Amino acid sequence: MIIRLLVIAAALLAAAGCGADEPPPAPTVPPVESPKGLVGIDPCVLLDEAALTTFGLDAGVPGQDELGANCRWTGTNSQEAQLTAFTSGDGLSDLAKGRDSTSSRVRVLGYPALETFTARGEFCRYDVGVAQNQAIVATMRAGVPDSCTALLELLTVAIKRLPASD
Repeated sequence: MIIRLLVIAAALLAAAGCGADEPPPAPTVPPVESPKGLVGIDPCVLLDEAALTTFGLDAGVPGQDELGANCRWTGTNSQEAQLTAFTSGDGLSDLAKGRDSTSSRVRVLGYPALETFTARGEFCRYDVGVAQNQAIVATMRAGVPDSCTALLELLTVAIKRLPASD
């Protein structure tokens, strides 16, 4: 009797589509108003001398990783910041697919973004969609007063320096 009920329940679940291996729907990213252009930009130029002094950061070291061209800065208080120009695929939509439940949807200067941080504020990451297929991936460790507050200030400078996209 129990086996018969289990077989019936399994058949009902399969018929309802619960047994299908379909991926979850992709997160919807709102449209980007006033898009900015990242293609071909060296992320190291997104912070000028005044910003570097304000944040206590060095001149920055250009690099490349799986997301794209980046620049990494270190600071006098052991903080570390990085900006990456993600210009492939579907921008923020692609970055949102791989994020876990600790990410929050926010806005940075009106642009759609994902925010991820540690509970004590020692690490923060923002993925900011500056155009439909382009995003800035920004991270900071050991920021003052906390990494998210400091990273938002840094991102404000960087996004304002980006050229408008056609």
